[in-house]
Amino acid sequence: MAATETAESKDAWVLTQKKTFTKWLNNHLRKKGKPVLANLQDEFTDGINLMNIINALYSIPIPKHKSKSELKFRQQALDNATQALKMTEVDAKIKTNFLKPIHLVDKDLKMILGMSWAIILDFAIKGISVDDQTAKEGLLMWVRKKTAGYRDIDPPGVLGFTRDWRNGLAFCALIHKHYPALIDYAALDKSNARHNLELAFKVAEELGIPRLLDVEDCLTEKPDERSIMTQVSEYFHRFAAQGLKELAARRARNFVMFQRAMKLRQIDYERKARELIAWIGTSISSFSEYKFGETLEDALNASAVLRGFAVSEKPPKAGDKIDLENLFAEINTELKVNNRAPYRPPTDVTPETIETGFNRLWEAEKKFGVAVRENRFRFIKKEEKKITPEQIAEFEGSFRHFDTNKNNQLDKTEFKAALAALGIPFKDEKAFDTTFGAVTEGATHVSLPQFVKYMSSLQQDKDTPEQVKESFRSLADGADVIQASQLNIPPLGEEDVKYLTGEMPTRGTGLDYSGFVDANFV
Repeated sequence: MAATETAESKDAWVLTQKKTFTKWLNNHLRKKGKPVLANLQDEFTDGINLMNIINALYSIPIPKHKSKSELKFRQQALDNATQALKMTEVDAKIKTNFLKPIHLVDKDLKMILGMSWAIILDFAIKGISVDDQTAKEGLLMWVRKKTAGYRDIDPPGVLGFTRDWRNGLAFCALIHKHYPALIDYAALDKSNARHNLELAFKVAEELGIPRLLDVEDCLTEKPDERSIMTQVSEYFHRFAAQGLKELAARRARNFVMFQRAMKLRQIDYERKARELIAWIGTSISSFSEYKFGETLEDALNASAVLRGFAVSEKPPKAGDKIDLENLFAEINTELKVNNRAPYRPPTDVTPETIETGFNRLWEAEKKFGVAVRENRFRFIKKEEKKITPEQIAEFEGSFRHFDTNKNNQLDKTEFKAALAALGIPFKDEKAFDTTFGAVTEGATHVSLPQFVKYMSSLQQDKDTPEQVKESFRSLADGADVIQASQLNIPPLGEEDVKYLTGEMPTRGTGLDYSGFVDANFV
């Protein structure tokens, strides 16, 4: 064992990669309840751990093989390793660069590190790009965009994945960009690298980003590029997912704000309508119970009462009636142009009930009131939330950056890199292929108009039932119901969450957001 460690110490990058890759693999093995790795060099001699890793990452079934207790001969271990490499190279389609079963059985550390990097590159960074070079470029462009303008970083900007990460400021800036309250970037000193690195790694762990590197790994003259990329890719996936959730939360909040505003206006309508209907009843009673008396003076008094009602009392109430008709029409017109279900008030305050009451006092004014109400709201239109010129420019800039041959088209690799630079990840290769086929409409390349159209469709707030439900589904992490705690994503506020939990019907162990949205659209 001592001889092995001495050999490794000659290459610092070997020790760093060994430690970093082990942490990354163990992080994913734990998520699936698989046994973790102790010493990366010794863990693949029978192929079983490699099978567990591929199964945990890609859900590929583990084939029939010899268990550890059944292994008696070297050839059986080689047979297991062969099956494990088939899962890796054929089923998961990971390029392992001439890795052979004998390399695993004989504990060839550098080949095992190469295999581990191939797995990390495929699983963690393939959503950014296809091959190593473009993956690094896409990830680097994301880092540069997020750290632009940060003191002691830009200028000149992050140029690679080695020396630019030694003082810890780049890690701190990535966290501050997404969670400014968690790190006081203005108080950081570039000369205190150890403090900066420890702070970044500690806060990142609190955000669910695994600590794959130690502080000492970054304090070397030239930190290991692959280890830094592995750590940064965890930041990318954490913050890219958060960005999508914030977009979903923003759309959900737009929906909530509209619903809350409509609810307040409906409550206001019902209160004013009941006051007006009560006045109608009191007026009718006063007329029916009025005592005219027996003299001329009594008759004149009755005329004065009638005139007072017609001149002073009735006109403001007629105005109140028109105001209520306008309010009801505004509510339902806005609901209609926004594709919401119509507002149906309680039967005692419907417009028809109010109209019937007024007809008992003055039938002649009915036709005019209806005409005014119908004419007032012919021009209300739904507000369109369009993509801004700045967003279009950003889309076009990413397209042109990755259009390396300047033919105004992106091939599949360039398209994925361009999306990665804009913070758009993919769950797996199948999801990306589906998107690529839809955007190109079956062609082999993506044109600039197609690219801008696709990005616009992702960013545009359409306020359709499908988009609102998809936003809630994203907040619920793909579940059919949502928990109240999952709604606490800015810009949704406390009042928004209180409204949603009070209005959404319960289904099973959660809230039925799909049924709630359907009930509010037509």
